[in-house]
Amino acid sequence: MFATLNLGQPFMGVAHAGEEKKEEKKEEKKEGGEKKEEKKEGGEKKEGEKKEGEKKEGGEKKEGEAAKDKPARPKRTFEGIEPLFYLDESHRPFSEPFHKTENGEEFFLCRANVGEWYRELNVEDFNKLAAKDALTPITGSTCAMHLIPSNLGKKLPYIALEFYTGTEGMRECVLTEECPQVRTIIIYVKDKTLYRSFILTDSKRHIHRQYCLNNASEVLAAKSCWRHFQDVESEKKSREAKAEEDKPASSHKRAHKEKKED
Repeated sequence: MFATLNLGQPFMGVAHAGEEKKEEKKEEKKEGGEKKEEKKEGGEKKEGEKKEGEKKEGGEKKEGEAAKDKPARPKRTFEGIEPLFYLDESHRPFSEPFHKTENGEEFFLCRANVGEWYRELNVEDFNKLAAKDALTPITGSTCAMHLIPSNLGKKLPYIALEFYTGTEGMRECVLTEECPQVRTIIIYVKDKTLYRSFILTDSKRHIHRQYCLNNASEVLAAKSCWRHFQDVESEKKSREAKAEEDKPASSHKRAHKEKKED
């Protein structure tokens, strides 16, 4: 503003003495110096802002590096459906276990590791099965994901879901490994299809039940899934062996009959 006013005065036809002009020039130089200082200060601010931005960018890189070290926990599938389990490629949850045993078994809270809809589905199926023997129903609020080490195949751990009748029952089962009332699901995969083995017990009433259910909550057998499919495979092999035995006998009879007619 000051420079504009001083430069505008000669063009307005105002007469000035030589001394006045010298004083004006001094003032202009002085004001010009103040302007340079202002610009310098402004430049320092910009540099400061740039440094702050650089720090921010550096922070973002560090966060990105940390994310690479630990994979991000998935949210939902592309169809918008919540997954059954939140596990990485090694079948391990993204959270830390709340309890470990000496033989390598690990316990994780179902919350944030099991899809809410899937937990509700299993609770509903459990209570239907428990009603057959008038066993204590569960709410699903106390639940643990149990990883059991495996030495077979790819050595991926077995996945089990354990539901408890209350916090006291959960503490007793996990810490002492003595469960008066067991409500356990063992995940069983066959031909890329998931099945569930349900185990229900009540030690006081001497009740022990096992069921195999499919994805549609249909009971396939009153036994564990691995036992059920093992029996199915054994029966299939027996039928095939019997069919092979019957083939030579029938062909022999036909050959004998044809010879007799000749």
